[in-house]
Amino acid sequence: MDEEAERRRRELALMVLAGLDPTIAWPVYFGRRQFSEFELSAYLHGALSLPEPERHVDIGAGADGFDKGSSPTVATGTSRGNAGHASDTQEVDDEDILAALGAAGRTLLSPERAEAERLQSLHETGLMDSGADEIYDRVVVAAKEFFGVSTASLSLIAKDTQFLKSAVGPLREETPREIALCTRTVEGNAMLVINDTHADDRFASNPLVVGEPFIRFYAGFPLHGPRGWNIGSLCIIDQEPREFPVSEQQVLRALAAVVQSRIDVRR
Repeated sequence: MDEEAERRRRELALMVLAGLDPTIAWPVYFGRRQFSEFELSAYLHGALSLPEPERHVDIGAGADGFDKGSSPTVATGTSRGNAGHASDTQEVDDEDILAALGAAGRTLLSPERAEAERLQSLHETGLMDSGADEIYDRVVVAAKEFFGVSTASLSLIAKDTQFLKSAVGPLREETPREIALCTRTVEGNAMLVINDTHADDRFASNPLVVGEPFIRFYAGFPLHGPRGWNIGSLCIIDQEPREFPVSEQQVLRALAAVVQSRIDVRR
């Protein structure tokens, strides 16, 4: 997506965040009034490209105030009922407002801002500063026993480190983030299954594969904090490659849901 198209997408996202009716801008952008919620969501998340518009909307203007080239503005003050106290406006950094979308808007943010928001979400859970939790421990033990693997853990991905909130098996409490397999789970925003690390070029030379704990199999499901940012994962590993059928994937997903429910309650 070129710079102009990206700017239009940000402007439309700002309209939605400001509570304005996107149908006001939609026909100006794309020459037609009809659109579905799916089209709007897909466009805002960069999954849908639409025809080039002839002009763009200033989201700070009124319903009829389309002005090419204007910078978006938002109201920062409202009348308190006294004459002479009209609304004030000021330029607002796009990312400060787009961050309100949470993880759903991560493609609209710079990588640096998205990571800052993710780390803030982790901080807000309090998981890094709290002690052991019986529920997390029970789920981790259950995962190890059900799947018959050597290790199961609940990992948290901090700025530079993977921290194990709960674990059973031969894992260190802290691991450099750059080599932690759970980092990929968090970044991918979906269950990650590696049936055989030796057969996967992404992981074959990983220090945790060629050295202790010699990981050959890995499966992890992402866990999220406030505003939907992924903060860690529930994972299982083993020293032998193995299949991981859909039926087992569903069990891991269900166990992760238990952990997620506990995280949500703590907030």
